[in-house]
Amino acid sequence: MNRAKLSRAASIVVRSSEWLALAFLVIASIPSLLIRHTSLTIVPVLDLLDGSWLLDTSFKAAGGIWFGRDVAFTYGPLFQWLSSAPARWIGLSMGSIYATWYTLPTLILIIATFLTARLLLPEAGAWKRGLLVLLAVIFWSAPDVRSSLCVLAFAIFIRLTDVAASGARRIAICAAASAAICIAAFLLSADTGIYTSAALLLTVAATTLAHPRPARMARFLGIAALMFGALMLLTNTVNASPLDFRLWRWGLGIVHGYRWFEATSMLKADKRLVVATFALGIAIFAAAWWQRQPAGRWTRRPAFLIAGFGVGFLMMQSALVRSDHIHVRFGVFGMLFLCGTIAFDAFDSRWLSLTAPAAAIIASVALASAYPLYRPAAVVEQWRQIRHPLLSCPAGMAQFDHACFAPADADLLDKVSGFVRLHAGPGDKIAIFPYQTTFGVASRRQVAGGVLQSYLVNGEYLSGLEVAGLRRSNPPVTLYLPDGVASAPIDFVPNFTRSPEVWFYLLRHYRAEGSPAPGVLGLIRDDAREARLSFVQEPMVSAGSRVLVRKRHASVELPIRRVEAGADFLKLRLQVTYPLWWRIRKPSKLALQLSFDNGTEKTIAFVLQPNRTTDVWMYPWDEKEMGSYFAADRSAWPSGKRPNIVGLTLLVAPYDWLSVAPNSVTIEGVQAVRLEMR
Repeated sequence: MNRAKLSRAASIVVRSSEWLALAFLVIASIPSLLIRHTSLTIVPVLDLLDGSWLLDTSFKAAGGIWFGRDVAFTYGPLFQWLSSAPARWIGLSMGSIYATWYTLPTLILIIATFLTARLLLPEAGAWKRGLLVLLAVIFWSAPDVRSSLCVLAFAIFIRLTDVAASGARRIAICAAASAAICIAAFLLSADTGIYTSAALLLTVAATTLAHPRPARMARFLGIAALMFGALMLLTNTVNASPLDFRLWRWGLGIVHGYRWFEATSMLKADKRLVVATFALGIAIFAAAWWQRQPAGRWTRRPAFLIAGFGVGFLMMQSALVRSDHIHVRFGVFGMLFLCGTIAFDAFDSRWLSLTAPAAAIIASVALASAYPLYRPAAVVEQWRQIRHPLLSCPAGMAQFDHACFAPADADLLDKVSGFVRLHAGPGDKIAIFPYQTTFGVASRRQVAGGVLQSYLVNGEYLSGLEVAGLRRSNPPVTLYLPDGVASAPIDFVPNFTRSPEVWFYLLRHYRAEGSPAPGVLGLIRDDAREARLSFVQEPMVSAGSRVLVRKRHASVELPIRRVEAGADFLKLRLQVTYPLWWRIRKPSKLALQLSFDNGTEKTIAFVLQPNRTTDVWMYPWDEKEMGSYFAADRSAWPSGKRPNIVGLTLLVAPYDWLSVAPNSVTIEGVQAVRLEMR
């Protein structure tokens, strides 16, 4: 009798295993602060780069400032609402934002993965779906809600297009639902919208090949396009006005430039991961293709196999441009998950049916164990915090805004926020250069500008958007953190070189008013400076020289003429011409090597929009001293005898195996620029 009860209980557990997996993941994702609102959040390291946009996303939402309407950013208003909602519900503070900012996106990631498994594997055992969801969320997802939602959208499109191809009655409903999914994806982020829309087109094409009914699919696509346009106008109306397309322009502007201004190198281990994932995709999809069936299991249908491989391959583009480890994992998730659905479902053999999940478990633990989403110790600590909330900071840490920081970090936040509150009223905005918007949250002052963070302020369009935002707000106070002191170059490109228009705008309208903390310069508004400042330019290189680039590693010596010593800046005007396929890979790495008459050299990296003539500004000297230019008196500017520049060499090198070498470099001029103030 006991054996029978045990057998029934085991049977119930197996049948409910996918729901148990879902429940575990959801419960493990709830931060203790949502249950114990008085608990403090420990912040071991104050990250002023990524941590700044993380905090500012929620703070802007609490102040009614939304992505796509008031400020441009990589993400959209839907992501901003999701990431900010828990902290706004329980009371906004730095501690609550740190603890809860990814709670709702993580829950959606989990639910999206669960729904995708149920849509694609309805005939598989519940334990297989549950295991697939556990592996995907814990080991494969990185985590990234965008990748998970792209895969879910593809699974829904496969079902909707199949219904549309099977009968004309439901075409309009299926097309409208597809359009709504694409709009929601754009509201999450522009790149999610692009991938999701591409997944829809691939699915329509694959379904047309599998079910040769082109008239129905053309009608489906036409209705979807009309509904997308109508929903876009509705979104514009809610955002601002029906014909105000700024949400779409800003998002696509960032996506358009991302490939050239955010390119990074790929490590050898990540290269192996990308190549292995692609090879795995070819092998798994090819094996499933030999077992394809026009009906039956979804993972054996030709439409799924054709479109699924295309979607997985397309999503790998995320790994090819911003090629650090986390973005590589974002990129390979789609292919890994779709291969997982095939491996868990697409084989008739009982032996293979058990072997594939076992192999997936072993590979996941062996290859991704260093980066699981949930660690047992972390889950246990989460539950301990619920039972015994942290009400005071542990020894060696100091409290600031409901969070525990290292004493030096807490002191920095306190001093800088005190300076801001002294010089800016409660309703005033402030400016920060280059990227430490954390100080705006700490001082409860919104940060002005048209773009959320400076690493996106590249190129004429985004630079103009940022400066226009500063002009509208006219913030009374600015915080400037020079490179080499309290800021670091992003991807080795100095922040001045990345966003010179913003730096010069601040120089013309602000003067120094003390240093609230080491490395932080406080500036107050002084519009009279603009009329007093002037630039004296002297040519260093003759214009019009065009050099062909014949190697992936190339150096171009620039024939410079002797100029008067004492130049403050260099301005290069050049164009780097690439073949068309750089748009599906990435450009090369560019730098200028300066040689001085005292025998020293300095190399300055820069980013440049391909195939477009652009001005590139550089500071040839020590970036730590650039804050001195904000002094009210010219005598306080950087002084002393500077060495003469005797050589300029343009360096072109690949980031990695994916970089495209340029065809040519056209130098339209190099000028030495001296800054003067009356």
